[in-house]
Amino acid sequence: MRKNLTAAPKWKTTLGSTLLSMSLVISAVPSLALADAVPVQESGTQVQTQVLTPTAAAYPLTDSIQASIKSLSISKSAEGTRIGTVVRLHNNTTQMKRVPDYEIRVQASDGSEYKVTPSASNPKSMLAMENVELTGMVTVDRQDDITLTGMSFVEVDEYVYPKQETVRLSLPITSVWNAAKPDITDPAFIKAWGDTFMVPESPSPIKFTTTSLTEQTDEKGVHTQVVTLLAENPGTASETVSGFRLDGKAGDQIYAGKRADANPIVLAAGDRKYIQYLIPTDKGIKLQSLLMMTTETFAASTGTAGAGAVGGSAGTAAATPSSTPGFDVGRLKIEVAADAVALPNTLPAYAIGTPIAFDPLNRLLDSSTQVSLMELHMHENTGSGFKSVVAKFRLQNKSDQTVTLPAFQTELVGSDGSSYAGSRQTATAANLMPNLSYVVSYSFMVPASEKGEQLGIKLLDNLTSAPYSTTIAGFQTAVQIDDVDSSVMAFYPFNVTLNDWTMSAYTNAGLPVTYSYKMKMNLTVDRVEDVVVDDNFPKFTIELVDGLGRTLGSQSVPFTGTDMLISGEQTIQISNIKSEQQEYPLTIKLYETIETPNGVAKRLVKTLQQ
Repeated sequence: MRKNLTAAPKWKTTLGSTLLSMSLVISAVPSLALADAVPVQESGTQVQTQVLTPTAAAYPLTDSIQASIKSLSISKSAEGTRIGTVVRLHNNTTQMKRVPDYEIRVQASDGSEYKVTPSASNPKSMLAMENVELTGMVTVDRQDDITLTGMSFVEVDEYVYPKQETVRLSLPITSVWNAAKPDITDPAFIKAWGDTFMVPESPSPIKFTTTSLTEQTDEKGVHTQVVTLLAENPGTASETVSGFRLDGKAGDQIYAGKRADANPIVLAAGDRKYIQYLIPTDKGIKLQSLLMMTTETFAASTGTAGAGAVGGSAGTAAATPSSTPGFDVGRLKIEVAADAVALPNTLPAYAIGTPIAFDPLNRLLDSSTQVSLMELHMHENTGSGFKSVVAKFRLQNKSDQTVTLPAFQTELVGSDGSSYAGSRQTATAANLMPNLSYVVSYSFMVPASEKGEQLGIKLLDNLTSAPYSTTIAGFQTAVQIDDVDSSVMAFYPFNVTLNDWTMSAYTNAGLPVTYSYKMKMNLTVDRVEDVVVDDNFPKFTIELVDGLGRTLGSQSVPFTGTDMLISGEQTIQISNIKSEQQEYPLTIKLYETIETPNGVAKRLVKTLQQ
């Protein structure tokens, strides 16, 4: 192949009077970085030029059009090695320009050269100051590794004999995405967890920041890593979020991801929004990094054959069918730090009873709704081999309007980092009245070995991106320890003071002989004003235990409704206790009990000896 070289002007050195004369391909020097061009080893009549420019520098293709490489990809299949290219052209004039009808060829390190077949959807013209993209692909019937070193734009004149080929622009290749070795090693394209980044080679001004990584399991047992990004539009006009995806990388294994919401996401100027990406993985997989992937589209013309080797030694390219898909390109690598999955000690400290700080971008809570954790206790599940942690939240409407009661979900993080999903009480009110508070309880089933000295609690939005959840608040705290010697028993929003009590036994007529015990209590029941509870609220339970620790009987009293616990004297009866079951002395234990999906959980608040 003949190449027409344009001679460069002679440069005069400032060190002595020696004239340095060289010939170079001016079109291979980017117009924005001519001062950075450094001549290196001369080869024949052409001087190779090392260009110290950033990725995707713009090079002059014509007097009015500049070109840069946006994407290069190599992948293997049963048909051979597929090479995909995307070139971006910029019209730097105020007039419409025709896209030059040049062939695009790529060169390999072994001397092979391949003409890429243009996409049928490539534009034919460019509006004033417009950017357009030219996509091309070629499939080469070879399975060995191909190293691409350069790209050229070649003008072919087929109306002369022999046809004449003129290289109009030669571009160096600095980066190629290899699907067989999917990784990014250039430090400029590696981000730490929590770094803010933009999509490389995209004109979009939207900035992204990684915020959380959680592993969630659905009802079918499928494990999914859910990555949440904060997207922010700092521009002055609405922008659509680029359609990239995030793949997970663990060792050499790649797990393909996708965006949770496939619909276009538009951010208004100055707007911020969370976006979730779903990466299905095997159980127990710990992702080491995330790969930002974009897909370049290619529309083939039916019956168009891909170009074979040009001036090289490789075989011919396969025909390009109309169903040829696009190709993927890795743009960025995001390292997954150990603290991407928050342990309790990485969450902010919290004082029980104070308002919880929520993410201001959450879409679940009304701005006038205030949430506080009022109680966190460890409950017993006798004979079950586990414990229950019960959390009581106060939801307060501080406005003069009725608002929807937020149906947030909860997650408890144990001291070892294990996560336990919370179970919300079976029913709640639909709305929260103005200037009132409502108490909602959540229970967590944890191992019997859990001490509860350092726990993390996350509040989740599992409605906006159902069936996946987003963390909207999180903090660290510890379970409360009850003072069983105190005369005041706390059952927020109730405080119960035991002023006096007596226990009497009665024999029941008939055989076998049974006993009933009547406990007479003098109580003071104080209630926090403007706090609403419902029938799902925990109960006050009296349990009679013999000298061997066996429970002889129990009786529960609600805090609301019929026969509720009241101030003054109140008698509670425990019936049908057989005489042979009793081993003295008897002990009276007072509990707070709550129904959970895993059975009744109880919290000891006081012990009385008869």
